[in-house]
Amino acid sequence: MKQIIENIWHVGDSGCAVYLVDTRSDAGLVLIDAGMDLEMIRDIAVNGLGFEDIRHCILTHCHIDHTAVCAGLSRDLPGLRFYAHALDAPPIEESGHDGRTAAGWYGITYEPVSLYRQFDADTVLTLGRMDFQCLHIPGHTPGSIAVMVESAGKKVLFGQDLHGPFSDDFFSDLADYKKSMDRLLALDADILCEGHFGIFQPKERMREFIKEHRERNLR
Repeated sequence: MKQIIENIWHVGDSGCAVYLVDTRSDAGLVLIDAGMDLEMIRDIAVNGLGFEDIRHCILTHCHIDHTAVCAGLSRDLPGLRFYAHALDAPPIEESGHDGRTAAGWYGITYEPVSLYRQFDADTVLTLGRMDFQCLHIPGHTPGSIAVMVESAGKKVLFGQDLHGPFSDDFFSDLADYKKSMDRLLALDADILCEGHFGIFQPKERMREFIKEHRERNLR
């Protein structure tokens, strides 16, 4: 694990980047996406807390490289609460959506998990001492979200899969994607935690990354 800033860590990469936020309260630890390696998450240890202190998992979208271990997590941690946007909820909560989850791309079977809460609009999720701004950014999938939190005076943006890819199987929409990327740029965040390309800071590097991929995908 690598600390990004106070109370926020990059757990590792297993299909996608998995991030962790300590709420500094009895709300425990919050995962941003879950990835594909349950053992990696079981090894979490920060600030005297560990795997059993994970209380929440915010899913940025429905793809299996971000959700594959959710069912295993729910068995190990029966009280764990999952959150996602309503437009990506069916492929998360139901089987038989191999195109939308990209399970077919990986040649594996997705095991559904129940969501504790579905967002149908931008939502501020207050967990302990941390506010998680869950922002609808459709494009990659209809229900893609970005999550922004503030720590140590800086805005940290979890913007998974801002690079794409795009597919009819995912119900991708490039017009929505452009609007979403423009919206993220307007947030003026300080740190970007992306899903497959790593962590970008200061804000100039973050802006360059978003602009580069926006322009490349819209050619």
